[in-house]
Amino acid sequence: METIKVQWQANAGLWLCAPLDKNQWQPLADWADAVADLTQVRLVLSPVNYATHWVSLPGVASRHINRALPFALEEALVDDVSQYLIVAAGQSDKKVRAYALSSDLVERLLEECSLHHLTVRELIPLTQCMNTGNSLLRSEQAGSNGWLINLPGRFEGWVPDTAMSAVLDSLLDEEQEPLADLIIGAPMLDQAQLLKSTIETGYSGRIGAIECRVSDGLADMHSRLGGKLTNLLTGQFQVREVTEAKPAAWWRPLAAMAAVWLVLLTAWLFIGQHTTRKQADQVYTETLSLYKSLFPGERIRMLDRQIREKVSGQGTVQGDGFLSPVGTLAKVYATQNLQKQVQVMSLRYNDKLQEITLEVQASSLNELQTLKAALEKEGLNAEVASATNDKDGVKGRIRIGGAA
Repeated sequence: METIKVQWQANAGLWLCAPLDKNQWQPLADWADAVADLTQVRLVLSPVNYATHWVSLPGVASRHINRALPFALEEALVDDVSQYLIVAAGQSDKKVRAYALSSDLVERLLEECSLHHLTVRELIPLTQCMNTGNSLLRSEQAGSNGWLINLPGRFEGWVPDTAMSAVLDSLLDEEQEPLADLIIGAPMLDQAQLLKSTIETGYSGRIGAIECRVSDGLADMHSRLGGKLTNLLTGQFQVREVTEAKPAAWWRPLAAMAAVWLVLLTAWLFIGQHTTRKQADQVYTETLSLYKSLFPGERIRMLDRQIREKVSGQGTVQGDGFLSPVGTLAKVYATQNLQKQVQVMSLRYNDKLQEITLEVQASSLNELQTLKAALEKEGLNAEVASATNDKDGVKGRIRIGGAA
């Protein structure tokens, strides 16, 4: 993530930017053209474009500070309070620090970044990157020389050289509590020592110890940026993370097809099972009807077992069973070529009498006698029980008993 300093140049009507370690200011648009689209940036805002206020809010709970600040700062702001973005940023000496900056200015900054395809993640006040104790730091802000001042609980901001005396008079007034210590940093030691001499001469006894350092503030700035600082992009300007749509997993269509196939297979199995059950019920019903017609008067207990006994001749009644005479009948029927002359209309079997009764249709009585003689030749007792003439020939009944 890129980190740069930004400052609004009111007389030129444009945003300027510069690297953290250099004061080489250039239009933000020019810098954005040289970086890749959608570059994520952290902007460090020049104190020229915001004001820091230390506000005393006795009796106000921490959770209500953000609501109370606009009312507390209403008299201190030039324009209507609704035109400002006010952000609470910690406390010191029982006072709340509040950053106030123009909402319109923030909108312009974000619009320009969006226009040049920059993704803004944070907007950090520059003075919050300073040493946390009482300190003054020589700083240039877009061509103007001055001092960054951080006096927790009293003052935080940037003061040009021309206004330094007036600000010191206000900060080190005899009505104010004396400062215990002060650190003055500058790129050249004589700059820091000159300011130290001015303070000691004009404000004797108002500051305990003054230390001068050769420093451009970069070490403190990088250290502070590595921690958690106040992000001015709050409220309506809050950064909202956009969840990137991930491509669908390659296996999801296969899983959907498998799920559909499973549903169809289950439905097919259910339908098949239902159909099979209906067919089985139909077969049982027809088998039961056929058994009753073949063996009238017999009590049905276990149909499957009773049919096997009848077919195999293993019933409890003495005799040749059902299969043997029926087999002989089929043999005779085939060898005598009686298929056209004698048609079997129905067949009944009497288990008690061990007797089969055939209802037949023949063209003449002689053919019935031929069938009877053939059965007797095969060792069966056969008898033409009745025969009547009709328009189609002769209807007859033949009884077939046990073996001769």
